[in-house]
Amino acid sequence: MALFVHLGSVVVGFGAVLLVDWLGFLWLTGRATLADVLRTAHGAHVPTWAGFAGLLVSGLFLGVPAGPKAIAVLVVGLNGIYAGVLLSELSRHPTPPTALLTRATAATLISQIAWWTAVILGYLNSRGR
Repeated sequence: MALFVHLGSVVVGFGAVLLVDWLGFLWLTGRATLADVLRTAHGAHVPTWAGFAGLLVSGLFLGVPAGPKAIAVLVVGLNGIYAGVLLSELSRHPTPPTALLTRATAATLISQIAWWTAVILGYLNSRGR
């Protein structure tokens, strides 16, 4: 049961992150507006954190991660808190300053690297059982 919840939580949490990042990419290519990205990010906030919480709880039943995976999970969580702060800041500006957009881009890259690292290490760990 814990593995089912864990996999479902990956789909919900990481799926929401991928959706927001995809809209960000569409904005960068001129195929979406920043308002579209921010609206999607606000809507994805709850599923992202619900998925992350589900991963943490179900992960306790699967075995607490050690080493690099634990660091990746910690980075995902801390960066998610920071991204929430950035989302609030971005929402206050009709045309966000370049420095704020640079910080948001860095948070997005960190998020992708940390999520993919945790997913890949989780997969590799499950193969070793």
